[in-house]
Amino acid sequence: MKKLVVSSFLALAVLMIAASCQKEETTGDLIVYAEDINGTALADETIYLYNDEADFNNVIYSDSKVADDNGSVVFELLEPGEYFVDCDFNNSNGGVTTITGSGSVSAGYETTITITP
Repeated sequence: MKKLVVSSFLALAVLMIAASCQKEETTGDLIVYAEDINGTALADETIYLYNDEADFNNVIYSDSKVADDNGSVVFELLEPGEYFVDCDFNNSNGGVTTITGSGSVSAGYETTITITP
């Protein structure tokens, strides 16, 4: 009987340790692709991240990154919620075009959005 109690205790201890080692995902990532009207990637353009619609409307960005050759950036480890993005670029007519978008980030997931004119 004593061996059974010790074995049960050890099994319970192992399960408790294993359960405490599992990390619960509390953040997610937002991947943004920026393209012009022709679908061409906007490489080397700055994409701005806003924490909510109020910050977006008041142009208070929380982060910014320069797009890679594919016109993409990754904003990592974001708290779950809806985020807004924008990007200004020089268009083919010599003016500036602003593209915007939004995406909802969920814990443990990547959310991908594409912003175009």
